[in-house]
Amino acid sequence: MVVSTHDSDDMLGIEVQPIESMEEDAEMVEVSAVEPEPVQPEPALPADPFDPWVHPVEAFIRMARDEPDALCINTYESGESVRYSYRDVWKHAYSIAQALKALPGWNDDGHDAVGTFCEGEAHWVFFSLAVWMLGKKTLNFGLNWPSAVRKAICARHSVKYILHHYTKPGRTEGVTLVDGGTFPIHSEVPAPSLELCEPLDDIVAIQCTSGTTGIPKSFKFAHTGATTGRVALRMLKSSVGLLQAPSFAATLSIVLGALNLGGSLWIPGPTINAVHKAKGITESLNDGVNYVFMAPSLMKMVFNTAKSRNPNAKWMEAKRVALGSEIVPMSVLHRTRIYFPNAHLISGYGSSEVPFLLVSLYHHSVGRSLNIIIYQTGAVGSLSYVHIPANIPIPEKLVYKLAKPGVRCLLFDEEGNIVDQNVSKSGILVFAVDPDHPVRNHPDFVNADPNDRLASFGFLSDGSPRVCTMDWVEMVSENEFTVVGRFDQKIKVNGVYVDLNHLEALVVQHLSHTIADCAFVQTSEKKIVMLYVLQARPTTRTEPSDIIRMTQDLLALVNVSKVPIHNCFQLDEIPMIENGKRDLKKIKWIAENNDLHQGSVVYPRLAPSEAPLFCIAAAISSLGSQLLGIPSLDGRNYSISGAGFDSLSVGRLALAIKEEYDVEISPMMLLSNGLTPLDVAQLVIDLQGNHPLMPPTVDLDQEAARLDDASVTAEGLPPLVFPESPRGIVLTGATGFLGSFLLYELAAKYPAARIYCLVRAASDQAAIDRIFETARKLILNPQQTHYLVNNVKPRLVGVCGDLSLDQWGLTNKRWKKISKETDMVVHCGAEVHWLDDYEALKGPNVLGTATALRLATTHHLKPLHFISAVGAIPMARGARTPLEERVYSNWNVSGGYAQTKWVSEQLINKARSRGVPATIIRPSLIASDSVYGSDSLDVIWQCGVVVWWWWWRCSSSSQLTLTLTLTLTLSVCHSDDYIWQYIKGCIRIGIAPSNATPVTITMNPVDHVAKVVAAIAASEVALPKFVFHISDPECSVVTETKLFEIVNAYGWPVMFETRERFKALLYRPSLPNGSSMLTLMHLILSMSFLVDNTNTRSIYPALGSQAGRIAGRGLLYLTHIGYLPPPPNPPSPLRPEEHPRPNIFRPDTHN
Repeated sequence: MVVSTHDSDDMLGIEVQPIESMEEDAEMVEVSAVEPEPVQPEPALPADPFDPWVHPVEAFIRMARDEPDALCINTYESGESVRYSYRDVWKHAYSIAQALKALPGWNDDGHDAVGTFCEGEAHWVFFSLAVWMLGKKTLNFGLNWPSAVRKAICARHSVKYILHHYTKPGRTEGVTLVDGGTFPIHSEVPAPSLELCEPLDDIVAIQCTSGTTGIPKSFKFAHTGATTGRVALRMLKSSVGLLQAPSFAATLSIVLGALNLGGSLWIPGPTINAVHKAKGITESLNDGVNYVFMAPSLMKMVFNTAKSRNPNAKWMEAKRVALGSEIVPMSVLHRTRIYFPNAHLISGYGSSEVPFLLVSLYHHSVGRSLNIIIYQTGAVGSLSYVHIPANIPIPEKLVYKLAKPGVRCLLFDEEGNIVDQNVSKSGILVFAVDPDHPVRNHPDFVNADPNDRLASFGFLSDGSPRVCTMDWVEMVSENEFTVVGRFDQKIKVNGVYVDLNHLEALVVQHLSHTIADCAFVQTSEKKIVMLYVLQARPTTRTEPSDIIRMTQDLLALVNVSKVPIHNCFQLDEIPMIENGKRDLKKIKWIAENNDLHQGSVVYPRLAPSEAPLFCIAAAISSLGSQLLGIPSLDGRNYSISGAGFDSLSVGRLALAIKEEYDVEISPMMLLSNGLTPLDVAQLVIDLQGNHPLMPPTVDLDQEAARLDDASVTAEGLPPLVFPESPRGIVLTGATGFLGSFLLYELAAKYPAARIYCLVRAASDQAAIDRIFETARKLILNPQQTHYLVNNVKPRLVGVCGDLSLDQWGLTNKRWKKISKETDMVVHCGAEVHWLDDYEALKGPNVLGTATALRLATTHHLKPLHFISAVGAIPMARGARTPLEERVYSNWNVSGGYAQTKWVSEQLINKARSRGVPATIIRPSLIASDSVYGSDSLDVIWQCGVVVWWWWWRCSSSSQLTLTLTLTLTLSVCHSDDYIWQYIKGCIRIGIAPSNATPVTITMNPVDHVAKVVAAIAASEVALPKFVFHISDPECSVVTETKLFEIVNAYGWPVMFETRERFKALLYRPSLPNGSSMLTLMHLILSMSFLVDNTNTRSIYPALGSQAGRIAGRGLLYLTHIGYLPPPPNPPSPLRPEEHPRPNIFRPDTHN
């Protein structure tokens, strides 16, 4: 539409200070073949009908003071409309300003620009106002800039801080990244006043170009540069759509104009996906936004989105609709009139190559004229608006007039020669000034290449400075012209130039029943490639050959020169950049490599999502695409090892990930492990945030291969006779939480079997004493205790040993004796520590498993049942479907404990391939018990709350003893589990995180897990099924939010905060063990997934207890043993039927 300060690539290193400008990306307007209307007398410029233009902070404070309840921001960032009044925004901006002043070094000399790394979001407005109130400038970073670009821009403007919220920038050396969304918002703030602000700076921002050809150029932006934008808005108290990223000058201009009009900013939900962006814009239009500005490509997508939902969609409340930033086809203008019947339409033109010439354009259309001049320091640029009131038809042709004295309008041919306009009226538009004009000393002219006759800047043969716009125009008179299109979009067919933009408009207009959008590209080999996007439900055949035939027939019908379309293939969408314009570079890249594109579509597209996992995956997908030079891989979840990476290119990818995310992932892992961008993104998330979870420190695949013992085999041993009634069972881990319950279940299922329990103890008898003491503490029902003493204890065989030692530390004689006397091995023992790495846990967890395999193949075959964990599944987080019961070959597993389980599973799988009978059993989180300790679960629930109330209020020792006894019967659980450590930490700080996207936790009662394991061990059909998951999606799943609602219901006041603010709190030095809490939080996040349990259900169909009830029982027990502090607000002594049990444990709250 206007002079492009964001996409111009011809101002390298130049800083320009716009004084009165509304700088937006745009270029030209399509032309029809009718004669122009006669030139009308030039009217005077319209006066600005509004109050004098003031600084945005002054305008904002005036509204916050005089009309505090007026709407300032309406944002859809959370998925629904959230409205902020001017009073609300003042409270946020003031609070953030106070927090900024407290940052170290805020007042240092030379620090006057503060970076913002934001999408179009409310926090960007908060940040900008706060920074301006403190007398500093904002520097709005492009979200797609790599680390090197951010570093260069920060060095250029001495940036010390970058503010962000929803999207965190990658590492930027020497700069502090500040999540401004975590700043506390004061409940009480002073009344709005300029006296609370530092002296205001007229230069409010440093804006940058897109940097498509290198480091972006930057220029100072004065707030007065948006005065013409206010004229374009032209409505007091108007609602204005904020539809582009803040890195674009147009976005800043819209904000400044809206504030000076006392209007409101309407912000759709931020998204990297163009289709979702169109849906968000549609939603704000449906809600009645008054003014929107869009690129035509985005507008077409909005139309298609609206039509798919409502074929008769119209937005009657929209008053002004502006189009620009790229060619505005007449077909789009006509469709805009249909969808916005009451709107004043605005289309604009301004070449991006003329920011330094004294140029002014007059627009002549439907008998009206408008002359807008942009003044800049030392130079003048140009722009022109097409204003089409609602009651006036769309014009057929747009004619522009050059009116600035001293500027000549010339034409170049395709080789850079001046065209004699007496011979031809068509050519490339060129502006020139007199040879002695001072602009000749500008660096862009001084450094111009004299051999490049079509360079943007240069000199005519007489020494006159000239600017080549690269716009193909037709001259109407000496200083009037119509814009046909960009020169690089014109091709010569049989000696006649054809505009590819015009072809695109024809196809979209006449083939709209089949094609939603298209692009024609001429490749470097002079071949024409057609890229197209189909309608959601096309009405005709859609094979590429059919599309070519339909297009050729259309062009013949409308009498366009026959254009040879050499190739034609479908895209899911036309690529766009952040401001809604087409990504011409990517489109050209795809067309040049269309053979690669067609060969790569087997890779699935990354799902559009604003979750950090998918945003990082999209960025990594794009990085890999660029490194390989295969544009069609961009946005797809390809296999890194299968997409063409070699050792050199994968090393570059690893370096790029390190540079952007400050995360080290070995090239070996990227290349040899079958990872996809989604997998790598998960690794990045796991490793970020104080490195909460540890990546593999060794090649786990090679580790498993090295530790595999080929002598562990069924070969040479008698065939397996499944032990229906085993003589003896080897059980490891019997003194652990699950092991104690498993001991009881195995003893009950096999009443004649002796159970050999491996325990670290001084002697075999000490091992038995330790086993029994642990079991007695956990299994509290008197009948069960009696069973343990009189039935199980006589059958216990204590085995003093150590999992990490060879043969578990047993003598050869003892080893052979146990091998001979036992018929089953249940390997439950492991060292559990969530913060240790692989090497620290390798001995007991991996070598212990290797020893269990040898025991299972010594003397005779014995089934080995290995208790693993769902955490051993690589990259489980983010899975959209329940994870299958199988062995996974990828070893990108985070955390030392899970890594040892993965290696152990590989050893068992390799041994199984050699005939060793085995199963792998993966329980999810093991929580408190559901049956042991009480004859009736309902009795437990009904008395539990009253008992607790008595506990804290009774002063009598006898009453207290009675209460403790009752409480002991409620439940037992393992306080070392990460979930209870996490809950304890949140109770201590009084805050728990809450996400819009639910984080789920899967909890199973320990007694239920033990019963399932025993059932699998007793089933011969379990051996061929091999892998089992113990998790019931119907009842085992509870959301993180619901879990802390239960904590609140039991009397601990825990407030909910966003996860980012929760993380920021943990980073504070004053909070002890903050890093441990971060680790636990990331562990919770990493376990948020569902697993399939088909194999398990076939063996043990019964379900466990509801996860919410299990969590409540665990809280009771942990409070009794002193692990959790007494609740300050214990539940009231209601009668059982009055207690709000359904509000906590409704059947529908587990998901």
